[in-house]
Amino acid sequence: ILCRANARKPSGEKEEPVKNPFTIKLQASVLLAGQIILLLTSALWDDLNPEVRWPAWIYIILFSAGGYALAGSRRWLVTYILVSMCALLLAGRQESPLAVSISTLCFAIAYSMLFYVLLSHCFFRHKIAAADRIVGGIAGYILLGFLWNSQAQWARLLNEDAFFNVNRDAPTSDSEQLYYSFVTLTGLGYGDVVPTTSVAHLIAMLNVLSGVLYLAIFISALMGGLVEKKKK
Repeated sequence: ILCRANARKPSGEKEEPVKNPFTIKLQASVLLAGQIILLLTSALWDDLNPEVRWPAWIYIILFSAGGYALAGSRRWLVTYILVSMCALLLAGRQESPLAVSISTLCFAIAYSMLFYVLLSHCFFRHKIAAADRIVGGIAGYILLGFLWNSQAQWARLLNEDAFFNVNRDAPTSDSEQLYYSFVTLTGLGYGDVVPTTSVAHLIAMLNVLSGVLYLAIFISALMGGLVEKKKK
């Protein structure tokens, strides 16, 4: 990332600017705002009727707006909305393992699309404000938590007790699973929620490893950019 971010274009070749569909300076803040709303409202998930799906549609709208602000491409926006809708519609069919598997895969694709445009915007584009890079880096870290939360469904599909809340002596609910994902991402590990199967252990290891590596790369990229500016 450092090499690519600091690479210079050949003389005479101009970089094509990415269109900003929103009249704001910090484009990454649109995605970060949607993530904060999702986190703040996740505590209410357990009190909602499982058949109520409208909050999830609001999350799709917020994330679509955030990704569009970074990508500036209508093709990207349409693709992301289609993938997200497919993931959400199939997620409601819990009685079908195939539907849940496809839904989990679609969630992975959707978050990967967001992660790609976010990293491209923050590290691989020139003339991006330092504050926007920092906001984008924070949004990318939070996005990892959402990604691993969605992929925990693989373990829960094989065994509903894959992630177990020892305080309640019951499998994790949706809000508890999101909480566990972020606690694991940061390396805290309070121990109130534990993975109980081999697949759950693997997801937990990949979760914490990605969090540590992301912070190391993100800080290194920021420091590299600051050093380059001082040299210039």
